[in-house]
Amino acid sequence: MSGSDKFEFDSLMDEELPESGDDFFLFDSEPDVKNDKIDSSDTDNFDEELIPDEDISEPDCSAQKRTSADFSPDMDALLLTAQSSMIIEAMKYISQHDFKSKNITVFTEAIKGIDLYMKILERNPENFKKLTAILSSDQDCMDVQNITFNLYRNITGELPQSDNQKLKAFELIKEKLKNAYNKSLITSSIVSIKKFYLLSGSLDMMKIDDALHNDPDSLKIQINTFMKHINIGRQMIKSGNSEIVKGMKGKELNVFIVKAAQLLIYYFGRTGDAEHQLFYSKLHENFKNYFVVR
Repeated sequence: MSGSDKFEFDSLMDEELPESGDDFFLFDSEPDVKNDKIDSSDTDNFDEELIPDEDISEPDCSAQKRTSADFSPDMDALLLTAQSSMIIEAMKYISQHDFKSKNITVFTEAIKGIDLYMKILERNPENFKKLTAILSSDQDCMDVQNITFNLYRNITGELPQSDNQKLKAFELIKEKLKNAYNKSLITSSIVSIKKFYLLSGSLDMMKIDDALHNDPDSLKIQINTFMKHINIGRQMIKSGNSEIVKGMKGKELNVFIVKAAQLLIYYFGRTGDAEHQLFYSKLHENFKNYFVVR
């Protein structure tokens, strides 16, 4: 197999972006699954449904929830100041198409920050206006509002005036951050799935079998993550917003789905889960034969 025909993981690495998207990958056929099955008692009850849900995952922000008794202007101002810098940093990464896995925390905190803006505005619009006046000297806070309201204007043709319009503006910016968060999740799986493949691009069946025998619980967690991220990726492609590396619309994501499905076919074949194996066989075939670029 020539160097240009191999499945290249290098362009999927977290550390650098590819210069162009003109090279193509040779997708392997479905892996041959050994006839002898491995006891699947430790690999049943996956969190992910066989037929994926349409909802895209969101970061868990439950730890940041507060009751109405916890709110005070000083506390709100302090929290907004802290979270606004994370929002600005996250928006900078989005503008740079920088969805590395190391940025997951930044996107998570930025989403929490937007949630805080929305909660304050929903709870008491007048207090929100007072807070805005108090924080007028904080550049990050002002930048967050300018970016948010300008996004609303770009979509609707006018700046938000009413409180409901401002809430809608924050919802729009939150959707952008959620999309970036999910792209970073995909990137993390693109990097972690490499260990299940040989340098030639073929599936490392010996390593998978070894993990099934010696550390099935850890492998199950990784498999479940790949299942979730495949579903996220499919929804991103469906929405048409699937660029996770600048200039590579759909390509890296398509490669991930093909390679992750290939791994899952082998895994579920070895554990005797025919239903999941058939589902990912069909998925693998569809994405291998019909390359998605939007």
